[in-house]
Amino acid sequence: MNRNHRDRILVVDNNPIFRETLAQWLHAAGFDVSTADTGEHAFLILRDWQHPIGWLYARAGLPILIDGWILADEYHDTYPTRPAVLAAAEARASSSGDIILGQPSPAAVLEVIRQLISASHNVPAPAEISPTLQRHAA
Repeated sequence: MNRNHRDRILVVDNNPIFRETLAQWLHAAGFDVSTADTGEHAFLILRDWQHPIGWLYARAGLPILIDGWILADEYHDTYPTRPAVLAAAEARASSSGDIILGQPSPAAVLEVIRQLISASHNVPAPAEISPTLQRHAA
């Protein structure tokens, strides 16, 4: 798979073990990974145009003022048709096309992100999601 700046992944989670485990696994899979422990730090990373982020994973309920939902909105300013991957208390459908996972493991998030990126490289319409991804999101 040809990786480029569009494959840079931002991992935002206030749980340091989850965040670092996921980041290590993504890096081992060949992805460029940035991490943030707060929404405010992630917001600054998303706005760094010299190091663009191509994909977003965020915990929906982050502390302080900027949560995962706000980060997803900011992400959609750059990629309006590309889903963000969010971890929430329960899996549910998203009107904006985001993938909302209920209390996922790092392995589940890794698999969803790999499928999204693979589909974006092989399918002309990046908004299309495979049936396997839909099962993970449901």
